[in-house]
Amino acid sequence: MSPPDKYGKRRQITFRIGPLAEDRLRQVAALFNMKPAEYAKAVLYRDLAIFNEPLDQRRRSWRKKKLEDENLELRPCRGSIY
Repeated sequence: MSPPDKYGKRRQITFRIGPLAEDRLRQVAALFNMKPAEYAKAVLYRDLAIFNEPLDQRRRSWRKKKLEDENLELRPCRGSIY
């Protein structure tokens, strides 16, 4: 079953945030090793109680993955905060 059949037609939304919200969004997204947009979408889905939709189906390129792997020691680890 294709994603449009399974989840329905997708809609794109855009919203603006201020500089303080942007700074905090970047910080908290980094804690979960996510992009700010991915984290904002996850929070929106959580608040709407929609847990069965995928956050992001785009595939990252190999080159970008290789660059991320080189910086593993700079990124916070996933999992608990302890």
